[in-house]
This record gives sequence, structure tokens and C-alpha cells, in this order.
Amino acid sequence: MSVDRSGWLAVACALALAACGGPGKAATDTDVDTDAPPESPAAQPAQPATGGFAVLPALPGSEADGLGIRDPLKLVHYRDIAGEGLLVLARTDTRTHDADSDQDMDVATLTATLYGRTAADAPFVQRWQSESPTECEGLDLDAGYFLDQSGASDLDGDGVAELTLASHSFCGGGVDPQQIVIELRRDNDVYRIDGESLVTIEGDAPFGGERQDSASYKDAPPLFQKHLDAVWKAVYTRRGGQDEATP
Repeated sequence: MSVDRSGWLAVACALALAACGGPGKAATDTDVDTDAPPESPAAQPAQPATGGFAVLPALPGSEADGLGIRDPLKLVHYRDIAGEGLLVLARTDTRTHDADSDQDMDVATLTATLYGRTAADAPFVQRWQSESPTECEGLDLDAGYFLDQSGASDLDGDGVAELTLASHSFCGGGVDPQQIVIELRRDNDVYRIDGESLVTIEGDAPFGGERQDSASYKDAPPLFQKHLDAVWKAVYTRRGGQDEATP
């Protein structure tokens, strides 16, 4: 019996294809090129910013003592994106001799000092200090801060603290307006209102209460102007030293 060689060849080719998996066979795990670089991981969501503004608990007494702080009117401990801040409000009373009048003068000096540090284990260093002396010769002398209106905040929510300093001073012999100064400090920017308290005496027309806005106030962002206006309205009818709140 003769054999069709072409038929045998066809059968052999078919068997060879079956042994190799046939055309179009999907690659298995062992077919993957292990030298190929791995795929890049999926992008991670952005992490929230840290170090935003917050008012912190009172500084331990030992740390305050180490800074030489004695009998402050108010301490404000806070954190913002620059690190920790410590605002110290104080008053000192001294006497000096005025050469022109040859008289002794009583002097009340209001001092605002800002200390800062970038880490909890770092020492506080002084960033700035502001002094406001009031001299008075033989008359009634008073000076202080409106403590409930002085402190730290983050009005615009950018993580940078703004510091409000609201103060009053007086030298006189009767019922006269007190001088009022309101400052809002943000880094090196200072926005200010100067004015005097409104005096109200039963049976008489009120007097005083005038206000002068500084050039810096006029250049302040509207949100800061609104804050300064609110502080002014809260204090200009009060007589500091009698009804100011304690911290």
C-alpha cells in the first residue's frame, strides 16, 4: 500500500503546533519578561499641611522664668506655620527726673514682647519688642492693655498669626478721655488705629471718642480693617483700668 507523503507531512505539522500551544496562545506567568521595569505606583493624594494656627496651653512656669518674665499682665502661647510664639504683655512703673521742669516724673511703660522658636526642644528667642511709655507729672497716671481684646488669631486662615494689641493710657486731673491705641501685627506689618475714649457723664453731652486711622490701616486688607473696627467698637466706650477683663 502506498503512503501519501503530503498527508503525513500535514499530520506531523498539526501535531507540532499542538505541542507548542498553537497560534494565539496567551502568555502564562512564566512568559512575563522579568527584566522589564515595574509599573510606576499610582500617585498618592497630597498630604494636608501641618503647623497651622492654634492657641496652645500655658507655657510651663520654668520656661517663662528662664526668659526673665516676671508678673506679666498676659501671656499668649500659640503656634503658626513659623513655629511656636509667645506674646508677653507687661507694665513697668518707674520715676525719672525731667531736667526742663526740674520735676520728678512718674512713668508707666507698656511692653509687648514676642518670643518664638521653630521646634519644641529649641530655646525661645526674642523676635521683637514694642514699648509705649506714658509720663505724668503729679497727676493721675494710668496705662494698661484691654486684655480681653489683646491676643493671637488667624483671621484669614493662612496659618500666619496676627497679634492684636489694644491699650489705653491717661495722665490728667479730671474726667478726661483716655488715649487708645489698637494695633494688628502680622510679621513685619503693623496696622494701627489711634483715638480716645468716649466720656459719658449723666446730664452732660458725651465728649471724646475721636479716632484717627493711620495710613497703614487704610492699606490693610478689608478683613483686617473689619477686625480693627470691631476691637475699636468694643473698647472706645470703656474706661480702661476699671472694667477691663482679666486674661
